[in-house]
Amino acid sequence: MNLRRVLAGGFAVALLAGGVADAGAQGRVPAPDRAGSPRRGQATAPRRQQLEQQLRRRMWNVTREKVGLTDAQMSKLTQTSQRFDARRRAVNQQERAQREVLRTQILAGDKADQSRIAAALDRLQQLQRERLDVQSQEQAELATFMSPLQRARYVALQEQVRRRVESLRRQRPDSARLGDSPIR
Repeated sequence: MNLRRVLAGGFAVALLAGGVADAGAQGRVPAPDRAGSPRRGQATAPRRQQLEQQLRRRMWNVTREKVGLTDAQMSKLTQTSQRFDARRRAVNQQERAQREVLRTQILAGDKADQSRIAAALDRLQQLQRERLDVQSQEQAELATFMSPLQRARYVALQEQVRRRVESLRRQRPDSARLGDSPIR
């Protein structure tokens, strides 16, 4: 995978992971030396950490510019995103687990446990409701410090990034693995 794809994917993930203002909020992201390697005296940071810092800083600027947020709003956005992202990740993990149960049972064919399938389907519906609840609560909190226009711009930016991540994911050579099956 080339560096451009890693950067594009990381850029998208940084926004979706709520790291929009994390290290870049105050512009205090440690800069590498001119050669692009960590400064002498620093613990040798992996290249990935450097890229993540650069992406966070870039996301801070892009979000602030495209959504039109102040530093204070960006700080609140960071706090809100971190809180809701943790909840979203938990729902995602539970959904993946239930989809895996379904995959296993479907592959079992005639030996499938019908009660496990029914329970997994019911749980997936509950998790979809939870996802909507999280989204609704997050929007209500964003409305306390963002204008409707800013919220609309933020949602559009998130959707643009999600589409880009999905596009990159589909382009990966390993995207044909079982985890990417159409059972979602």
